[in-house]
Amino acid sequence: MREKALILVFMLLTSSLFAIYENAENRISAQTEDPELIALLQENENVVLGNFISFLSAVNPLYLISSFEASYPLLVFSKIKLTPERNKILKATLRANNEFYSHYLSPLKSFYAVSFTSSAPYNSVFLANSSFKSALPYVHYNFRGLVLYPVTALHWADVYFQMGKEENAMEILRELQSYLVTKNYQGLEYAVFENYFHFENSSIPWISGYAQGLGAGLYARAYNITKNESYLRTAQLLMNSFRIPYSKGGFIVNSTYGLWILEYAYNSNELVLNGHIIALQGVYYYWEITNDTYAKWVFDEGIKAVEKALPDFDENGWSLYSNIHGRAMKNYHELHIQLLEWLYEKTKNEKFKEYAEKWRKSLQNVR
Repeated sequence: MREKALILVFMLLTSSLFAIYENAENRISAQTEDPELIALLQENENVVLGNFISFLSAVNPLYLISSFEASYPLLVFSKIKLTPERNKILKATLRANNEFYSHYLSPLKSFYAVSFTSSAPYNSVFLANSSFKSALPYVHYNFRGLVLYPVTALHWADVYFQMGKEENAMEILRELQSYLVTKNYQGLEYAVFENYFHFENSSIPWISGYAQGLGAGLYARAYNITKNESYLRTAQLLMNSFRIPYSKGGFIVNSTYGLWILEYAYNSNELVLNGHIIALQGVYYYWEITNDTYAKWVFDEGIKAVEKALPDFDENGWSLYSNIHGRAMKNYHELHIQLLEWLYEKTKNEKFKEYAEKWRKSLQNVR
């Protein structure tokens, strides 16, 4: 009797989930006549159903999870208006998920990078063997499948530049450029990289000051290397986004410490240390190449905020990830040290050197 009841509950739940998926697919189909997108939607349906059928035959829950994760892009994009820019991002996300879940099961790891090329800047990246090719990393989150995350893509480009692999960095920047969303605020044209996945309590889409700042710097660097005016234009549009008030969709707040660049713009209460400083790094790169006085002002005000915040971001010699998330994990603590050393190098402010040394000493007690 109990087994029959469980089977009935499962059937009802499954029926409900597929009804939601079908409604999402219909809502997207009603907004487009793009034959490429329509074909990707049909392919996605086959992938979702294929994994579900494999679950029924193998009774392996990973197939069920994979079926749900493959459907996630439709569930997200069906709830928003499909603009030309979003159409591009949806198609890229569908291609990645269709290819991945046609060959692999969910890795059950969040913030797990997947590359559809033969190389990556880190050994921990999963290299997917697929007919789909992209220079951009896709990031797996549990129950959200693979997402296009500009923060990770720009971080990879920055790392490639540091490694001296300029062409790898440029490949990422060229491809990512096509997913930029251009907007207008009171006559000011600006651009943002939007994220189309739920993260904590985020709305959809959401933006990250990390990507806006680092992106401005890296595209300025790309212009400096190639003299391609489109890269300079992209850098300028990204820098313009710093002028947008938070109440109008911006990502800068006047915190208790001063000007703070939000890594997660949907939450003005969380001040993330590494995201703020990395955004400032990008702004600094941009200023070095363009000599833009506004960029220099943002950088100067941003480092004042870091200096003022450091005592509150220190807990017995160990750094905090943010003002509300407590002690940083070891890798973030090490990153904070590197970032403070970089700030000291650029500003000669002894406070940054003092905290970098203090936090480095705390690593001696960690194995």
